Order: sequence, then C-alpha cells, then structure tokens
Amino acid sequence: MSIEVELPQEIELTIKAKRELGTLIRKRIERDIVKDIKNDIFISGIFNDLLKDSEMTEADVNEIDQKMKREMMEKLGWR
Repeated sequence: MSIEVELPQEIELTIKAKRELGTLIRKRIERDIVKDIKNDIFISGIFNDLLKDSEMTEADVNEIDQKMKREMMEKLGWR
C-alpha cells in the first residue's frame, strides 16, 4: 500500500537541499505511522472487547459525544 504524505514547506526545502535527509525522514515517517496504526488497532480491539455486551446504541454514544463537546467548549470559553 502506498500513502502520500504532505510535509511542511520548510522540511521539503531542507530535504531538497540535503538529499540524504530524504531517506532518513521517509524511514522515520514509515516507522511512526506503522507504530501509530498498530496502537490504534490494539486500542480498538480493547474497546470492542469492553463494549461487546453494552446496551448503548450509536445514538446514545452520539448524544454523549455532543454533550461532552458542548460542555468542553463552554468551559474553554469558546461558546
């Protein structure tokens, strides 16, 4: 699978000026993305196991989500 990543202009210019950095940066991005994806899959599996017997509906979850966001915005003074 191939994924295209857009880098900030300053990093892109630095890579163009110093070509050897391109390989190092590409390997770092690949390693970080793989690590993040593995963590996300692991956490998703844990939540699926915890919630498999839950009686909450998706509508319940959406309602709680909206309420939490609304209250956070109010506490932060964004509303």
